[in-house]
Amino acid sequence: MITPAPFGFPFWAARALALAVAVTLLSPAPAEDLPDRAPAGVYRAEAVAASPKITGSGLAWWGDRLVVADRGGKRLLAFTPPDHFETFAEALTPVGVATGPDGSLVVVDRGEDGPRLLRFAADGKRTVIASDDVGTPQFLAAHSSGTLYWSGFPDGGTRTLAPGGKPTALAAKIGHTYGVALSPKQDWLYVSSKLPNADRRGVWRFPLDAKGGPGEAEFFLRVQALEPDVPGLPAAKDGAKSLLGWVGRIQGIAVDSLGNLYVAGAESHTSGEAVAVVSPDGKKVVAMVLGVPRNVSGLAFGGADGRTLFVTGAGEYPLYQVRLPVRGAGR
Repeated sequence: MITPAPFGFPFWAARALALAVAVTLLSPAPAEDLPDRAPAGVYRAEAVAASPKITGSGLAWWGDRLVVADRGGKRLLAFTPPDHFETFAEALTPVGVATGPDGSLVVVDRGEDGPRLLRFAADGKRTVIASDDVGTPQFLAAHSSGTLYWSGFPDGGTRTLAPGGKPTALAAKIGHTYGVALSPKQDWLYVSSKLPNADRRGVWRFPLDAKGGPGEAEFFLRVQALEPDVPGLPAAKDGAKSLLGWVGRIQGIAVDSLGNLYVAGAESHTSGEAVAVVSPDGKKVVAMVLGVPRNVSGLAFGGADGRTLFVTGAGEYPLYQVRLPVRGAGR
């Protein structure tokens, strides 16, 4: 006969319940349920093992896969982790890529029929969004309102297109604009400038209203003024203290869910090659990602839990990736 535990609960059942509770408490939570933590210190990216070498440009996580603009291959390349690559679309010269709020894929095409903005459905069907007055489009971002923004390298200026409207050049014409990203609440639009003038390289930002309408721009982040005082970071090859020699002329930018900015670029890497993570106020380098291509083109968060930063190179490079403790904005 089994002796009852207090309250008439059998000992064997009590022990089983206690064990179940202990296992539940000690088991790690699924990655997607973990709270986001601010990145700190040094991280190291690695090439995706199965990746072909591509002339990569913009990229975006779309559904359950990453779509990369392969300018050299004149195609959109789809990557489904951990190792499956396939061509999603051909007969275009893609540059910028973004996921639209309606679930479509928005692409900048600068091929023979460009420059133009295209919209792709999941089955690959494409439609032209705009081809007039688009300037010299490069990278782009999509607001939850449906408003689109794109940069203009080298000299087309930053532009926007509201649903049902026409392309409009923003009042502040910022030279050599390249990367484009939105803040977590989509109340700021960030645009990088890769001007050859060292003192003018950085990130501008435009305030946005609820419908995505932009206000007056301000120079938000000056690369030359930042110093990457990050524990574990190797000494700069040129002995310089400034971030300038680590990121070169900024091209790609991204934003995480906590508002940190990720900046990297091509050319002028006198200190080393890195993606710099800058605090939301634009005043402090909080982390560095090493092991990236010498010339970085695009940055985008993705993966099943949104905590993988993908990196393309401006040249013949494979796709790179690095795991981080925080999701990308909007992921």
